[in-house]
Amino acid sequence: MDLLERLADVRRRSRAYGLTTFGEVAAFVTGMDAATEWEFLDGFRQFLAAKSNLGPSLAWQVLVIRMAYPAESDEFWATASRSESSEATSVLFGELQSFFAEREASGTN
Repeated sequence: MDLLERLADVRRRSRAYGLTTFGEVAAFVTGMDAATEWEFLDGFRQFLAAKSNLGPSLAWQVLVIRMAYPAESDEFWATASRSESSEATSVLFGELQSFFAEREASGTN
């Protein structure tokens, strides 16, 4: 199973992987990135920053939570990362799908 297939499987069955919170899903995805020597998500933070207009200085995890909950305060991301945030998890998988589709269309990686 390649990484994109694994990611799709995690999206479908995250609980089967023991992932119940946004933070756990984000950690799993970060682990996938680490396993590829940081190439898997290369450009993802910049993709999210450009799409969200939230600026390039935030971590991708914070960008996802701020995209999922745009009306919440800056401190909300810490709580959301530890909670069972289905909205943030859904935004993460949707944005990853868009990111990889765009990267494939442009012929990079």
